[in-house]
Amino acid sequence: MRLWKKISIFLIYPLLMLAAGFLASIKLQDFFYPSREQPQIVQEETAAQEQGSLEAAELGGLIITCDTRFVVKSLDLADSSRTEEELPIPEQYIGMDREAFLSAMDSYETAPSLNDLNKGFLSLDVQRFSADEVVIQKNYESKKKCTEFYLAVENNYVVVYESDKKTKYMSTGIPLQSLSAELAGEILRFKYVGSEAELYNFLESYSS
Repeated sequence: MRLWKKISIFLIYPLLMLAAGFLASIKLQDFFYPSREQPQIVQEETAAQEQGSLEAAELGGLIITCDTRFVVKSLDLADSSRTEEELPIPEQYIGMDREAFLSAMDSYETAPSLNDLNKGFLSLDVQRFSADEVVIQKNYESKKKCTEFYLAVENNYVVVYESDKKTKYMSTGIPLQSLSAELAGEILRFKYVGSEAELYNFLESYSS
């Protein structure tokens, strides 16, 4: 019996030591060489945080604020002249993102202000959009003021043409037969009257 106990102890003790060593080696391996699943989880969490930060940055960075510089450029296609000025940002644009601002500019292009219409407004381009600066360009084609005029005849009435003798400036309501034969003949051949002041002097003299 004692012999059997000795044999049992001799067999069991090495097995217990072997099992203890195996468990210890696994724990040491986890300590020095972490599993691949943990870094993967960390990477996914980090990527999600970075994506959220990026979306927040984009949302905040693409909205107009009261501190946004508002630059308006003007291009006159008639003579290629350009101007540029910085204006206070209109209140209705504050809080707009790029899409909303572009929509507002499309609406303005469809129905510009009376002042822009009088200047020959044609179109509008958004050249830059950010929280720091918004730049737009208004394109015009101004009509230069005519400084020389000609008198002509249309339906037996005196009319006024601009210097190109093609663009009608105004109708006068003066019948051709109310003028002297000499003056009527000159007008039939396009009578030059010079400046706007000379034109209105003529009209005051012959208008009934």
